[in-house]
Amino acid sequence: MQEFYSQLEEIIANSLKNSYPGEKADFFLEIPRNRKFGDLALSLPLKLSGLIEKTPLDIANALKTSIEEMLLETNPGVDKVEVVPPGFINFFLKDSAVRKLLGDLLKQEEDFFRSGKGSGQKIILEFVSANPTGPLSIAHGRQAVVGDVIGNLLAFLGSEVTREYYINDAGKQTDLLSDSVSALMCNKPVPQDGYQAEYVKQIASQALESKDYRVRSDAFDIKEFALKSCLDWIKKDLELLGVNFDTWISQQRDIIDKGKVEEAVEFLRKKGLVYGKEEALWFSSTKFGDDKDRVVRKADTELTYFASDIAYHKDKIERGFNAIINLWGPDHHGYISRVASAIEALGFKREFLEVIIIQLVSLKTKGRMSKRKGTAVLLSDLIDEVGKDAARFYYLTRKNSSHLEFDVDLAKAKTFDNPLYYIQYAHARICSIINKYNPESGSQRPADLESLSLLSEEEEISLIKQCLQFKNILELSFQQREPYFILDYLGGLSSSFHKFYEVHRVLVEGDKDLTRARVYLIKSVKIVLGLGLKLLGVCAPEEM
Repeated sequence: MQEFYSQLEEIIANSLKNSYPGEKADFFLEIPRNRKFGDLALSLPLKLSGLIEKTPLDIANALKTSIEEMLLETNPGVDKVEVVPPGFINFFLKDSAVRKLLGDLLKQEEDFFRSGKGSGQKIILEFVSANPTGPLSIAHGRQAVVGDVIGNLLAFLGSEVTREYYINDAGKQTDLLSDSVSALMCNKPVPQDGYQAEYVKQIASQALESKDYRVRSDAFDIKEFALKSCLDWIKKDLELLGVNFDTWISQQRDIIDKGKVEEAVEFLRKKGLVYGKEEALWFSSTKFGDDKDRVVRKADTELTYFASDIAYHKDKIERGFNAIINLWGPDHHGYISRVASAIEALGFKREFLEVIIIQLVSLKTKGRMSKRKGTAVLLSDLIDEVGKDAARFYYLTRKNSSHLEFDVDLAKAKTFDNPLYYIQYAHARICSIINKYNPESGSQRPADLESLSLLSEEEEISLIKQCLQFKNILELSFQQREPYFILDYLGGLSSSFHKFYEVHRVLVEGDKDLTRARVYLIKSVKIVLGLGLKLLGVCAPEEM
């Protein structure tokens, strides 16, 4: 697979170099939605038209001529090349090449799809990072799953990934939590702007019963106890969701107490990028594209949260990461430019920072869900209701930029209307067929072109091509940081398999060679479904 794509991509790159010397543009081969437009499509001419004073169609025709000339010398398996308006170049693959690639897939299995696109990237992936002032909400759950799957994808394609949780344990909200718990421990009313939820009462009750409090109540640190209780809940919720972090960084202990905020502010001061106004200290972020300057130290000498964020991102880069990916909620959209400006002011490239905005979640259900810690539905409530696999899967059923309505009843359904059930059933059905296959002794050899050459039916070739297209899906998901494409693809592949199975028997009585070839074919589907589900963090059952 890598050899085929690398050859074709090299031909395209050389054609660009020959046709338009000096022009450079990133590209990748896409999958046409309509099969009449070929097996692979190139939209490079559309991108180049913004750089070259030519129409996309003219650029496409010039590239096509050059590509065809090179294919005469080294053809990795392309049958024909076509240009269609407004400027796409479409590639049709030979059936022999498709079968050859199927053989490679069966030999290499998951490694067949490891393109190495992420090689050389040392990425710190920060997500969730909810205030440790209570259990995680259903909105946090979406960010947790998306971040985890992006981490899986980046690592699979060769990046070195560190998943990090930034514990926001400093500031007003944590003080309010502490004050609320303290009030309840003394049988006093919770402060008006404090925390009223049921779980706060639980923390207060546990604090009163704790050994440390009973031994010496005057030395008992209520805030520390409350934050630890909440953080324990958060870690348990994430564990239930199958999400694990490599590092946990405390804003208070690791950034503020170690003097990293003061150090970052002083660094900017020496560069002449902070100034005093209205008794506060301001960062000149407008010099780096922000819409206004930002306060880093208030008039009362308290450092702002933004000052801590500057120090935290400085710390990330100084730990040797060459790419920072943050997953934030929609309320943080306006925060991107100020953090990017700070990174540039610190002397680093703004491109180090990549922010993915994850939209909100609402629930759709006809029934009533239990609420164990108050009136709000928490992440743990949702997992209890639908299970880990369904929770992870349904958090990915919309693109990151779209609001998600989580259909609880559909997630629990054991029918083909449930996309997760449909995909997992396809995997289990394939496992069942393979287990029934009992070839004669010695025939279970690696797939070869001779046996695969029997796969010539339209549905067979189409299913092979769809398996091979997973490479493109991974590339698309990698470039756009979008797990939804994987989920959507798995649904389409499962549908194609079920339709194939309705038309063609796999275990063909009296034809051992065709049976063997079709077992190889469905095994390739099993490999792809298994890998896709693994990247999503969802189990691939062998029986249902």
